[in-house]
Amino acid sequence: MFYLIDTVSYLPCGLAASLLFLLIYHLRLKAENGKGSRLRGFMLLILGLYLTIVFALTVSPIYGFSLSNIGSSINLKPFQVLEDMSGNPTNFWGNIFLFVPFGLLLVLVSKRCQWLHITLLAGAGLSLFVEILQLFSTRGADVDDVILNTVGTFCGYILGKIILGLIPPLKSRVGVLMNIDGRYYRKQKDAGSIAVLSLFVLVSVTITGFAAKSGFTILNSSSVFGVQTPNEQSQPAYAETPLSVDIVARNALLWDLSSNTVLFEKDSKTAIAPASTTKMLTALTAMDFCTEGVRVLVGEEVLRIAEDSSRAWLSPGCELTVRQLLDAMLLPSGNDAAYALAVFAGRRICEDTDASVDKALEAFVGAMNLKSSDVGAENSNFVNPDGYDADGQYTTAFDLACIARAFIKSDTLNSIASSSSISDVWLSGQPVTYNNTNALINPESPYYYECAAGLKTGRSENAGCCLVSSANIGGITYICVVMGSTEEGRWQDSLALFNAAQS
Repeated sequence: MFYLIDTVSYLPCGLAASLLFLLIYHLRLKAENGKGSRLRGFMLLILGLYLTIVFALTVSPIYGFSLSNIGSSINLKPFQVLEDMSGNPTNFWGNIFLFVPFGLLLVLVSKRCQWLHITLLAGAGLSLFVEILQLFSTRGADVDDVILNTVGTFCGYILGKIILGLIPPLKSRVGVLMNIDGRYYRKQKDAGSIAVLSLFVLVSVTITGFAAKSGFTILNSSSVFGVQTPNEQSQPAYAETPLSVDIVARNALLWDLSSNTVLFEKDSKTAIAPASTTKMLTALTAMDFCTEGVRVLVGEEVLRIAEDSSRAWLSPGCELTVRQLLDAMLLPSGNDAAYALAVFAGRRICEDTDASVDKALEAFVGAMNLKSSDVGAENSNFVNPDGYDADGQYTTAFDLACIARAFIKSDTLNSIASSSSISDVWLSGQPVTYNNTNALINPESPYYYECAAGLKTGRSENAGCCLVSSANIGGITYICVVMGSTEEGRWQDSLALFNAAQS
């Protein structure tokens, strides 16, 4: 459930919906001779913005809702998350912390929610509602999310009660007062307004999500909050005095993401073969249609790879999760894993689990090219999911940097790409250990670079030796693209560029 994707763009409509609700609610309260404190009004506004974020993260239309998705990804086994926690702690803690504000805000808004069981039921109910809606999406539903969200609500409730205990005057401002025969009494059942507010916000998120899918912008967040929010396609500035670095690579680019400035470029907009750096885009595209824990049965598609391909040694009949396929594709650069993932996701795109391999691949490659354009890589064309040299397949160093920028926004993909090795056991029982092909990540390599955080290697006859890497240096995130270099040169070129940026 905890998956961040451009939530800031939903806030303007969420704010508008919350303000509209408050106006209507205030008028109705006044008509009924009731009143609420300014603190309650402010807390309801904050609750509306919080719910905007929750719904944007979970049930926005951008996640591809369809009747065909029902049952395709569902976990009804409680506490399965504990078994997977070591490999994906973000999912565990993220689902808890996501609902802490909910429990806290309920305590500060509602007299009714001073009772623990009422607050827990509200938290579990909201989470269950979200999971039911996610049954219709490619992301699926998970009973563990409900459990963890309820734990988060409990933590928020405790925090809220502590705040009220430390600041006694706040207690008198919680809830609604009703005028009965000239005297004000505190209304005991005041939680209905929270449900109505949730409905207002859900409608605003749905409208915003459909607008985003259609390519429209309803409100610009910068006009509401007075800040400029970067999008996937924001173009970088070029340094007035670029770095002077002598490298072997035919094409290269070094991008300071913190200042959105290109510090070095060498033929970065010349068409080149992408090789296995393509797999960054394959992973990004697959993540749009699949959740990590979904089971995948490998089929005949893995036999389509070229004889000299890099492999993760998958064979028809193997069963893995999507996460394990991502491991197999990104670390040892398995072309077989790329095809298995592409066909599985392609069938979801077609909404046909029996679609032929050719039809699924065609659908997936089409989605890859749409994704490429979405992230700002507009001078590229991809024809297969593994990047193997093919007619009509090309990209640029700049476009690969744009793809890398989107790639590192995914905690899952970044975690895999920054791992020197990963050991796992497939669902079909085979134990595996994969080593990262990126020498900058390997502590045993002479090219090990402590600041490196990924991303993807590549090598082919047309592309030469390639590396798309990222590094966090002094709190600044850099993306470095080196294409058309030599085996040793790609490491040396990348280190030279990172060192120049650091000096």
